[in-house]
Amino acid sequence: MKNRAVPAAVIVLAGGLAACSSPGNGGSIAAASLSPTASVSGTETIYGKLTGSAAIANNPVAHLTFTGPVATTASTGLGGSVTKGESLTFKTAAGDLAVTFDATGAPSGTLMSTKTCRAVISETVPITVDGAKSTGKFSGATGTGKATVMAAGNLAKLSSGTCDESQHAQLSPKTAVATFTATIKLTVRK
Repeated sequence: MKNRAVPAAVIVLAGGLAACSSPGNGGSIAAASLSPTASVSGTETIYGKLTGSAAIANNPVAHLTFTGPVATTASTGLGGSVTKGESLTFKTAAGDLAVTFDATGAPSGTLMSTKTCRAVISETVPITVDGAKSTGKFSGATGTGKATVMAAGNLAKLSSGTCDESQHAQLSPKTAVATFTATIKLTVRK
């Protein structure tokens, strides 16, 4: 698939991404004040999947599941192209997680089958957690990682028998699947 032939689904999706608790029950105040703020580190994974018409919508809303140091969920609108320095805030039940894109996105696509016109388009962008803009359990968090948007499905077949790889080609809603995955080496205050 030509790099310029990026279906709208990926361009749209590419935008496409801890409150301090008491130190312990029954611990003395003196002991708590001597210990540094406890933190928890691990890989935070954020995942969401859209299928059918939702996968190729102009302003898709992704329902995301967070696993790792902070387990929570969010519904986030994803849209537009990714630009270096741009921020995205995931508004979760556990607080807001703000991230900044460290590079401008560059979607790439591959035609997987000339028989079915199956295409896969993806974009991966490095991200950094912005703990100062994050809230709740994510307040003061630090970390880096990457966010990947992937869309797959069948393109239309032209009367010539070739696949439509034009700039405005779209995936068939019947076969379209889009995923958002972010993995972050995250440290949050406990």
